[in-house]
Amino acid sequence: MVAIVGGALYNSRVSTDKWHVQCPHCEAKLTIDRKTGALLGAEEKPKPSATLDEMIRRLDDQRQATTERVAQEQQALKDRSRVLEEKVKESMKRVDPKGKPIRPIDLD
Repeated sequence: MVAIVGGALYNSRVSTDKWHVQCPHCEAKLTIDRKTGALLGAEEKPKPSATLDEMIRRLDDQRQATTERVAQEQQALKDRSRVLEEKVKESMKRVDPKGKPIRPIDLD
């Protein structure tokens, strides 16, 4: 027996304790337990395969994005080393030339 309830197709011939339902939105095949209403399994609708031109375009886009990310990371590493060098220079300026660190108690 096949029945449509709530926009979904129910096929009760396959099993007595399970419902097999097809989602009207995504067309996934769902297996539902009749007694508890729990979802036992889902099988998504297979996606259509892309054409060769679409796959090549996607690969070119991925290659370009990867190249851009690598260039950004290389620039960030160059900037990082420059920033670290500047921090070291600034901290060297703050160091007491006599070699003794300034203690807060000495400032009173």
